[in-house]
Amino acid sequence: MAGKLKNIIEDIARDHLNSALTLRYDICTCSICKNDMLAFVLSRVPARYVTTEQGALHTIIQQHRLEHQAEIGRAIIEAIDIISKNPRHQLKEDKNKVFLLLLDKIREDRGLDFHHYHQDLLKRRVAIRLRAAGINTYSDYLLLLMKSSEEYDKLFETLCINVSEFFRDPEVWEVLKILVQNMIHQKKTDQNHFIRIWSAGCANGEEPYSIAIMLKEILLAETASLRIEITSTDVDKKCLKFAQKGVYLKSSLKNVPKELLNKYFTSEEDGYKIKDEIKQAVAFSYLDLTSADYIKSTDIVFCRNVFIYFDRNLQEQLLMKFSYALKPLGYLVMGKSETLIREAKEIFQEIDLNARLYRKK
Repeated sequence: MAGKLKNIIEDIARDHLNSALTLRYDICTCSICKNDMLAFVLSRVPARYVTTEQGALHTIIQQHRLEHQAEIGRAIIEAIDIISKNPRHQLKEDKNKVFLLLLDKIREDRGLDFHHYHQDLLKRRVAIRLRAAGINTYSDYLLLLMKSSEEYDKLFETLCINVSEFFRDPEVWEVLKILVQNMIHQKKTDQNHFIRIWSAGCANGEEPYSIAIMLKEILLAETASLRIEITSTDVDKKCLKFAQKGVYLKSSLKNVPKELLNKYFTSEEDGYKIKDEIKQAVAFSYLDLTSADYIKSTDIVFCRNVFIYFDRNLQEQLLMKFSYALKPLGYLVMGKSETLIREAKEIFQEIDLNARLYRKK
């Protein structure tokens, strides 16, 4: 008896669609909408029929999965966009409206305003907590936050993911070393013996400690007596406590040369602890970059890999804030994956594009 014909593209598309919808709590993913999305995809991707008795069926499916995954992926993105905006049934709640209420709740309870963060990124991060808590809607998650301060802590850990390392992007630090050396020489000429540096969004402290080590090494060859102030701020209080402890796993020290590792760190059972001479050079404090506060009279502002979290409006506000914070001809250092928005080029002059180094005009 002949086997039944089977469209293997349908199975492949269903698997991809289910994966794409795993963390989509911001749209309706009911069975009706899922079926409509799948039907849309199948209308865009040609069918491939095989019999259920055909040999090496698994191999055939895998072959077509590879051949059509880009085509299916594009169709799924289009299907999700179209169907989620035009569902065939009435929605029980406006998910985007409830998401904004969730952000309002966080602002009211904890004083952190995420409204100007990239919404898609925020939704993905919040979705991680919804899935972990076994919750299907923003409304139910709001109720959970009302009951559980512990869940708030877990949410902030997820929202404020802080991935960093010492001397991240080593080639950038080579440029910064030359910059600081020149700045010190100019300070000596001007009889100015004070340098203030602000590490904005310092995460777990790797960046400001890297700055302190770099300055320590530069000053070893200098005869002038300079007072250095490195102020490091972040919105994540847990990260600030971690930074103040100053103990790091070996993985975050991969860019630290062995001689500097031996010189400025002590080996401990749970990692490497930064020595007091470096720790004491850095002051950590809480500061929300979305607020009006900033560090005044600064020579260099480091704000690396922070702008990627903010929308264009908040990026513009931050750049104005950094302009106020910097002394005339002070420097701004951004992350390698970030670019200066067009309007800011009236305020900042590009010094080294590869290092994302800019100078206040």
